[in-house]
Amino acid sequence: MSKIIESLSWIDSVAGFVWLILTGIMLYILFRIKGLKGTKNKYFNLGIFLLVIVWIYPLYTGFYSRLEIGAIGNVFTLGITLWHLIRLKELDRKLSRLMIPQIIWLSVATFYVSLMILDK
Repeated sequence: MSKIIESLSWIDSVAGFVWLILTGIMLYILFRIKGLKGTKNKYFNLGIFLLVIVWIYPLYTGFYSRLEIGAIGNVFTLGITLWHLIRLKELDRKLSRLMIPQIIWLSVATFYVSLMILDK
C-alpha cells in the first residue's frame, strides 16, 4: 500500500494550484449563473455555499491536522459538488459539466487520504 501512496504523493505538491483552478471555475460558473438568473436563486446560493466550503477546507484540515477530518471534508465537499452539478443541469448542461474536474479531483484526493488512513 505504501507504494500506491508514494505514487500518489504528487497530489500534495499540486493541491494548491488545483485548488486555485477549481476556484476559478466555480467563480466563472457563479458569474454565468448571475448573468442567467441573477443572484437571488437556488443555483447561485448553492454555488456560493460550495465555494465557501472549498475555501475553508484548508483552514479546518490544517487546524486539526488529522487525515480523518480531511477525508470527511473531502466526502462532504464531493457530495455538495455532485448536488451542485445535478442542480446546474436544470439550468445549463454546459455549466454543469464544468464541475467534472472538481469531482475528479475530490475523488482522487479522497482515495489518497483514505489510503493514508488505512496505512496508519
